[in-house]
Amino acid sequence: MIKVNQIRSLAHAEKLVSIDVAGFVVARSSSTSALDLDQCRHLGSALDCSHAVHPVDGVGDIGFCREIIEELKPRYLEFTVVDPEKAESSLAQLQALARLKVGKIANGLFLLKDDLSLLDRASHMDALVHAGVELFQIEVESLIDPEFGIGPKARARIGEFFSRYPTIIGDSFSKSVKVPDMHQRGHYLNLSVDSGRSYDFSQRHYALSSALRIIKGLRTDPAENT
Repeated sequence: MIKVNQIRSLAHAEKLVSIDVAGFVVARSSSTSALDLDQCRHLGSALDCSHAVHPVDGVGDIGFCREIIEELKPRYLEFTVVDPEKAESSLAQLQALARLKVGKIANGLFLLKDDLSLLDRASHMDALVHAGVELFQIEVESLIDPEFGIGPKARARIGEFFSRYPTIIGDSFSKSVKVPDMHQRGHYLNLSVDSGRSYDFSQRHYALSSALRIIKGLRTDPAENT
């Protein structure tokens, strides 16, 4: 599975026909970093794949989320996970998710060489699954780049984690597309946007030309086809 996010133009959409999931960021009014519903509908019509729609104000605006589901009929509603240590906000998010009857993708998650705390949050991950999350979008630093390489013991834990929770990962794809099989379901890339900041707080984003080159490499890598 390959997911590309922050698709903003028909020129992007027309060149991304081979992807499996198209990610759109939407708001009630369009901006440099978000589409409105009509723009999203127009771009989505050019991509015959699953669509994931991320409302910029999260699932707290449940009325707008329901409008998205009714008007755009996406395969997934996407959202940024609230830190479970913020107990009240986290509970409110879980309750809102449970009220939205659509598949969901959770983003804003990270596994770093010096911070693997996500691996210890099984109870929160289980709660997210119970609330309808079908995919977890996780940025990893790194299974590819030796400078930030995650060690063998941690990799074993990550493999077990990905086996339990269906995950798509982002990594240093500009360095290599030789991604080891850690039981991930696929990979994701964020296209660069004018604001410079990725919608899911990821540090990595790619020009369309680079993304197309990476997608081609991932498609020909044996790990992508297992």
